[in-house]
Amino acid sequence: MDNPMVKGDEVRHGTYIYLDAISKEIIDSLGDAPLSEALLYSLNDGSIPFFPTTAKQVAQLAKAADGLAFTVRLCTDKKCVGVCRFGDISWQSRHARLHISILEESYFAVDILADTIQTMLQFAYWEANLNRIYVYCIEDTRLLRQALEQVGFTNEGRLRQEVYRDKRYLDKLIYGILCREWSA
Repeated sequence: MDNPMVKGDEVRHGTYIYLDAISKEIIDSLGDAPLSEALLYSLNDGSIPFFPTTAKQVAQLAKAADGLAFTVRLCTDKKCVGVCRFGDISWQSRHARLHISILEESYFAVDILADTIQTMLQFAYWEANLNRIYVYCIEDTRLLRQALEQVGFTNEGRLRQEVYRDKRYLDKLIYGILCREWSA
């Protein structure tokens, strides 16, 4: 979509997805079935306790958290497939942490993740006037790391054995991108 008209609560369009407000109607439309273990692992960067949760609970937590939160909806049929938000925002330093939660395994793909990240960066740099966006991820989240690198994020560091999962220690990686790097 080249220049889609924004309607209702739509915030910004990407190629496959658009960002929308997290409304009660959207939350109510999300399932109450527990998310799969694989999907929960992809959502959790080790900074919060791991517990079984539903898509509805993830959306409610995103809406209630500090920061700027959105739903991720498909351009084709407006289906909500995830939530994302900027948290830990420092308006003085103009940086924020990006959180992405794709809530259906069939949409947890590099193209959807990269489009969501790219669309969130458009909002961050063009609307919110931020300068640096960073993401924490666990070393074994290959698809997320691929999407971050595809968009232009740089691996800025590694917190060794920061996360304990499945009876093993895993490193937590930090990826970041500056406005000038993204604009180039």
